[in-house]
Amino acid sequence: MTRDASETDALAFPALLPQLAAFVAVVSAGSFTAAARRAGIDKTLLSRRVRSLEAALQVRLLNRTTRRLHVTQAGQALYERVSQPLSEVADGLARAARDDTVEGQVRVATFPALGQSLWGPALRELLDAHPLLALDVRATETLVNLVEQGFDVGIRAGKLPDSSFVARRLATWRHVLVASPGWADRHPEVRTPADLVSHWVLYTDVPMANQWRFERGDEGLEVRMHSRLTLDNGEVQLGSVLAGIGVTATAPYHVERYLERGDLVRLLPDWRVAHRHGIYAVTPHRTYTPARVQVVCDTVARHLERLSRRWASLSD
Repeated sequence: MTRDASETDALAFPALLPQLAAFVAVVSAGSFTAAARRAGIDKTLLSRRVRSLEAALQVRLLNRTTRRLHVTQAGQALYERVSQPLSEVADGLARAARDDTVEGQVRVATFPALGQSLWGPALRELLDAHPLLALDVRATETLVNLVEQGFDVGIRAGKLPDSSFVARRLATWRHVLVASPGWADRHPEVRTPADLVSHWVLYTDVPMANQWRFERGDEGLEVRMHSRLTLDNGEVQLGSVLAGIGVTATAPYHVERYLERGDLVRLLPDWRVAHRHGIYAVTPHRTYTPARVQVVCDTVARHLERLSRRWASLSD
């Protein structure tokens, strides 16, 4: 397949950008010597690139004498057309190379349960400290695709799915075993986690949701729950426990305020759930993380570290 002349030229001209940059640098500086000094490169290289540009365009751009440099009419017209766009490109490249300014928008995907305890204080700190920063925080129970949906970072809890994304652990937590005060009063026979087998309110949206391991000192106990009530929504599960239907183990950030108010009680406090879970900052790439994204991750990590100490007092 053949190409016409205009298509061939359009394909060839991008290869002339170094030569074009050399020409603009020489005209802006007023001489090859001054341009070479500013750019920190050899004057001969600049001269070679300008000659190469003239040969490609088949037009004289500069008239050189031993004492002065003269820009031709064609050279002046070219300079006026390209100097500003090239300057903007150079500025854009410089900004990209030093992306250390906390400026611009960061899109964050998180989950609703962290709303009150984490995001209020963290968002205030970020916006107060960085006036050029804009935040778009979306809280959803659905696991979003960061790249396809245009998010810079995801804050996720529990077991992470396998992916090529980069995960940074920000905090750890254990489940808290809870029931309503009324339920606890009606079931004084409950002495160990094994007594909870038929009273469990099961949340199914996690792997092996009915298998639990508990610890008490050096003692370990594995229990397989047989629930009459199975749910796939954390809020409905929590509402059922608050209503006195049964018991469950859930994340401390779900139940912290209910324990403080006395709407729930911690059940079997001498036992604890054995396995730990994490909260992670997930980003699409390992390298070249913009400063605005990094500062969001660092701020969230700092606040979660404080919260995790409080959560440990509920679960340990």
